[in-house]
Amino acid sequence: MEQSALIDIGLPIAVFIIMAGIGMTLAPVDFQRVATRPKALIWGIVAALVVMPLVALLLAMVMGLPPEIAVGLVVIAACPIGTTSSLFSYLARGDLALSIALSAAGSLVAIATLPLFANFAIERFSGDDARVYLPVLRTIGVMIAIILFPVLVGMGIRQKAPSFVARAEKVVGAFGLLVLVGLIVGIGISVHERWVEIIVSAGPAVVALIACAIAVGLLGSRALGLTAAEAVTVTLSISIRNAAIGMVLAITMMHSPEIAVPPALFGLLMYATGFGLVAYGRMTIKASA
Repeated sequence: MEQSALIDIGLPIAVFIIMAGIGMTLAPVDFQRVATRPKALIWGIVAALVVMPLVALLLAMVMGLPPEIAVGLVVIAACPIGTTSSLFSYLARGDLALSIALSAAGSLVAIATLPLFANFAIERFSGDDARVYLPVLRTIGVMIAIILFPVLVGMGIRQKAPSFVARAEKVVGAFGLLVLVGLIVGIGISVHERWVEIIVSAGPAVVALIACAIAVGLLGSRALGLTAAEAVTVTLSISIRNAAIGMVLAITMMHSPEIAVPPALFGLLMYATGFGLVAYGRMTIKASA
């Protein structure tokens, strides 16, 4: 009972703190940038939060994944864009302003799209005897509580106490990394008896999802005529997700460590993807760009 309370209450609080820290990095002008790059922004949001969940559904069907792994794959594909994508965009000589706008707008859009795709995956892959339950309205409420509200709180803190934000930013970032590692370790312990089986089934699917994310980002961006900097930025936004959100939903609302495994694996591998795209960006984008 105590452990359940720690998970149900402690994890959302931890994510609230992380999202407030993200809010501290944003300003109203970041949202105004939405209107300045409509094509790149719209494509990035659609690719990240519509195309990739559909790709995850297709991969799950083609690869014949177990129900929990299939649902988890769709969940991580529908998760909000990770804010570390902005750091990778900076290192890759991408479009930093576009990256910030994608993270901000994507977080808002994901509040509605994530529970819809997750429930569709549950209906598609889970049998009646093993179906988890994810109430849409409650999930949207939770998403607002742990994404939108703390981001607004963080933005308010930045406006009122910029000196405090400068000191707190690194602490919150370190706390976020610690929570992510803790979640991954906890999930590993929860499914230790089936770890090899789950890795064998989930690992290739997660790698395939990441490969598809890179292909969708680069090829789709070039087909739309985006600049190299915009293409790398959009691809990073598609490839770097807020895996902690997916793990929290799987553990606290679906009560399934197995569903949390694909987000956990993605959360580990996406950093390798990020550094790979940094190398690609620095090779293809001129320093003055």
